[in-house]
Amino acid sequence: MKTIYKLFILLVMVFGVTSCGKDFLDLQPEQSVSDDTFLQNIDDFQTAILGAYDQMQNSDWYGRYFLLVPDVMGEDVKQNASANRAKEWAEYNGSAVDFIPREIWAELYEGINIVNKIINADFVPPDAVKAEYENILGQAYAIRAIAHFDLVRVYAQHYTYTADASHPGIPIVLQYDVGSRPARNTVAEVYNQIISDLQQAIGLMSIDPPNAGYLSKEAAQAIASRVFLYMERWSDAEAMATAVINSGRFTLVDSANYANQFLVGNSPEAIFEIVYNLADNPGSDHLGGMYKETGYGDYLPANDLLNMMDPGDVRSTMFLVDPNLSGIYGSLRVNKYPSAGAEIGTDNLPVIRLSEVYLNRAEARYRLGDEPGARADVNMIRQRCWPAAPDITASGTALLTEIQNERRVELCFEGHSIYDFTRWKKDVVRDDCTSIICTITYPNDRFILPIPEEEMNVNPNITQNPDY
Repeated sequence: MKTIYKLFILLVMVFGVTSCGKDFLDLQPEQSVSDDTFLQNIDDFQTAILGAYDQMQNSDWYGRYFLLVPDVMGEDVKQNASANRAKEWAEYNGSAVDFIPREIWAELYEGINIVNKIINADFVPPDAVKAEYENILGQAYAIRAIAHFDLVRVYAQHYTYTADASHPGIPIVLQYDVGSRPARNTVAEVYNQIISDLQQAIGLMSIDPPNAGYLSKEAAQAIASRVFLYMERWSDAEAMATAVINSGRFTLVDSANYANQFLVGNSPEAIFEIVYNLADNPGSDHLGGMYKETGYGDYLPANDLLNMMDPGDVRSTMFLVDPNLSGIYGSLRVNKYPSAGAEIGTDNLPVIRLSEVYLNRAEARYRLGDEPGARADVNMIRQRCWPAAPDITASGTALLTEIQNERRVELCFEGHSIYDFTRWKKDVVRDDCTSIICTITYPNDRFILPIPEEEMNVNPNITQNPDY
């Protein structure tokens, strides 16, 4: 089993699989390849960072479960009668021996170890490739930040769960150490490291990527806007979101092209997304396969979400009628990821889009007392999808509800639900419930996953989450 300190051999295997260097595996036995042997020139660093992106495609990270689990735990998704995958988390009865917490833990720490090898490499680039090297290094810092952020959201309560975020987070891992048995850092310490890494990334990246499948300075700023939002550092969240919006690099997809933006990929509003194509698509194991009739079809859209969408809203068209569904299960299936046939599983999966950045700014502006600015941002998102939508005129708590509902509609099925509900300190109430549990009150120990049993067994310094 992959515990934190057992991942170095797997890291070497990732480098081996992705390496294009003809003499890489010929020089030493695979398990003894050192940084000094591999990371010698700019091509080696390019190969290594591609290995990190490849890791993010994994079905236990952005490929499926990391995005699926937080949504099935919320209100916007309901179980189909045949639901199987992630069912225990939808029903809040999972355990530390289940494979999902084990695999998410393992795959994300493996990603961290890949980029740590890049960050910690003893390499002085020639002047001719210095900018390229620093850009790769910036991407590595950004990926390390994203991985720690994703881990702390899965395995720890949200940032403001305690007044000073002193509750247990996850281990911060900044370098590989085979003898390490890391304890859990506090949530505050983890978030501080995330911000530090994002600041490093922003300062290092100066080259525009060829497409949204690679991180950029603006992508790091966009992720930072989300992190600051979770921390309730409203001014910082607003500033980072504004920097991305004002960069001029991204524009919102219009209503005519909205529905196919993930199928086509690299849309004008895609800031960072995980790319899939015919060569590396996971088929029905793609996130979309969890919703499709032609895939596993385990999960369906909840009425509470559907009722938030006006028939004139293009987002209401991202569902397909299934004549085999009826009763409490409704009649619709999610079609946000519409790839089909031989191309099933080739939709790009979003990490962050310009739409979210506007909504991050709207929420931050509301908290800062800038209600006109908040309304303008929500109107921007709503009216590009529903051109006839009237301007929002709400204020106070009614405006906050508009912002929260718009976030649910715009970002549904992209892995945000339970993280937003917990940071808003809201109960989960499933109105057309098909689960064995229909109301989960805040706060709740079960809003997060357990530390995997394998890690608990081999690491005496780590502690388990309550109720597991």
